[in-house]
Amino acid sequence: METQTPPPNQPLSGDRLQDKADILENNLFNTTSKSNDKISIHFKINRKQYPDSVIIKGLLQLFARVNIKGPKILLVLRKMLIRTIPEGNQLKIEKQLLNLAETEDPDLSRLSLTLGVILTNKLLQLTIKGTAVIPSRDGAIAKAFFDHESCPGMLLKNGIIDYREINKYPIVKAGDNLFFITPESQGKPGMGYDGQIIHVPNALPLEFCLNGGVKRVDRSDKEGKNIGYFLNAGKTGVVLLNRVDNIIEGIEISDELDVNRLDYSTGNIGTKFICPISMKIDTICSGFKIRARGKVEANVLEGGEIETKKQAQLHTIMPGSKVIAQNDITTHFSRNAMLTSKTGCITILDELMDSTLISTGISFEKNKGILTSSTLDAETIALKNLYFCGENNIYFGRRLFSKKQTLIEARETQEKKTLSLDEQEKDLMEKFHYELKRLTKAIKKNPLLLNNLRNLILATRTMDFITLDTELNAIGKLMNTKEVSIIKKRLETLREVAGKKKDFEEEEQELIEKIKETNQKMSMMTLTVEGLLRRAGTVKIYTGAVEKDLPQKPAVFIESERSEDTFIKIGCTYNSRKGFKIIRS
Repeated sequence: METQTPPPNQPLSGDRLQDKADILENNLFNTTSKSNDKISIHFKINRKQYPDSVIIKGLLQLFARVNIKGPKILLVLRKMLIRTIPEGNQLKIEKQLLNLAETEDPDLSRLSLTLGVILTNKLLQLTIKGTAVIPSRDGAIAKAFFDHESCPGMLLKNGIIDYREINKYPIVKAGDNLFFITPESQGKPGMGYDGQIIHVPNALPLEFCLNGGVKRVDRSDKEGKNIGYFLNAGKTGVVLLNRVDNIIEGIEISDELDVNRLDYSTGNIGTKFICPISMKIDTICSGFKIRARGKVEANVLEGGEIETKKQAQLHTIMPGSKVIAQNDITTHFSRNAMLTSKTGCITILDELMDSTLISTGISFEKNKGILTSSTLDAETIALKNLYFCGENNIYFGRRLFSKKQTLIEARETQEKKTLSLDEQEKDLMEKFHYELKRLTKAIKKNPLLLNNLRNLILATRTMDFITLDTELNAIGKLMNTKEVSIIKKRLETLREVAGKKKDFEEEEQELIEKIKETNQKMSMMTLTVEGLLRRAGTVKIYTGAVEKDLPQKPAVFIESERSEDTFIKIGCTYNSRKGFKIIRS
């Protein structure tokens, strides 16, 4: 360190030497104590300010203070300080003070302690440097494939999820990666400037509790060394994370969760983002809705709505309720509700009242049931062992007939488009041949192009567009005329028309296949109505498609004319040649 006191020219007395050595020691200590570097320490001393004797004594005191073993260092300095150094030159030395290379411990064999000195006639720079530690690295999440920070966490203590935060729960599909975890790496100790070994803590692996639906997939490099592992979703669902002090300790994928009541405390489920998992709900209150990809089970639907991509199973459906399922719907009781199964069947186990059912199949599956004032629309209907009360309307095959009619109309429209394209193509071909004749007259003057012309004319018989393009390009290189340019544009238009015709043909074939498929489904339609018609009860059966703007008359109309129950039994099938066949007994 530098001060304003000039060095004396004469030898210092003992007290004076001690005073200046104390000053030097304190200045150097104050400077080095500000550094947090435990590996190396650096001193810079002005030789014009401090005589060599002061430097030696000051460093001797300082080394003891900072726990540096100084005898070897001071011996080197004494030898260097007595040497004469020309102006502008310097002495430089690097010496190893401690080396553990021969130790049996591989972690310690890398450690060493070195001394570096740079000396001029004005300045002394001294560096004591140990070996830096190689820090340990705990196992860690190297990459996250979903927004885990916004995930609310695990299930609530009572085993249900807080669906007020449903949109915050990350949604994953089976096979998706969740995390990539790097393994722990044990560090190596270092050596401080005081020669002491600096130990490193043991590296800890990152361990998760995989509670279900999560798989571990290990990864290795080309040499077979483990470089980490993926946590992979074993099924589609929401991610649940168990955190302790904001550290993830557990993870699972849940595809089925329970909710006690769907009401104001939870709000709607799947309004913004469809819920990807199966749901079990005790009660869905009036006015509340759930949309889910998975199966939905509910005890009571109190006027709410359910929409699912799979099945819906309910015990009691109350007035004002609505259920839409891609697959089957099963319920014990339904009153004044709307039930729609797009591709599955609706099964009533006990009673249906004042409700509308639309499905491919509808059936009652108990020895005794009640059907009251309801509307049923399906292709396969089995109503057995029932009491029929009030006015019941049964539409048998209505949707298939409507679908077939729509397909026929679509095919007719397609045929009209094809005819229009045929006319357009015919007109274009006439113009194409006219322009080809003009081009032929022009090419006859150039014998080099006769072969190209011959190939061009032959290709027009099958409209081989690849050959036509090749020959026209060859002709255009030697005869870039207006005729060539016009016929190229005409050919491009013909190519577009041919492409459209091909698309129309494919669409028409697809419509034909759909009509065949619909006819096959129609031939498999069956209707069975069997049970007791209560007093004042009616059953109306409508067959086929509904005529536009006209009220449809029922093919079967049964009305109770007795005071007691009347047994009825009706069967109905459909044949594409004979139509509907109704059997009453």
